[in-house]
Amino acid sequence: MYPKFIINQGRLIIGMVDQHKELADNHSTTQGGGWWHKDEESKSIWLYARSLLFGSVPRKVLQKVIASGNHDYPGYTFYYSRSASLDTAIAEADELG
Repeated sequence: MYPKFIINQGRLIIGMVDQHKELADNHSTTQGGGWWHKDEESKSIWLYARSLLFGSVPRKVLQKVIASGNHDYPGYTFYYSRSASLDTAIAEADELG
């Protein structure tokens, strides 16, 4: 199982799965995906890389979803990087606001 996310029906869906497609049943509205890392202590979540099946999520789409609160992590700060490496993503990620 791997930490993966998708944007589906305008909502951030995060889970531990083998493939991104396992995160939802209907993918007609999936707008991309990637990998995630959560730090409980700092209440931060990094969204990074891309889904091989759905591609990367456009930054503006992620910003809109986070700003609208369409996720299960109120009080967390979200960061985004297109890097495939978690270490690089953490070092260079931009806050999604």
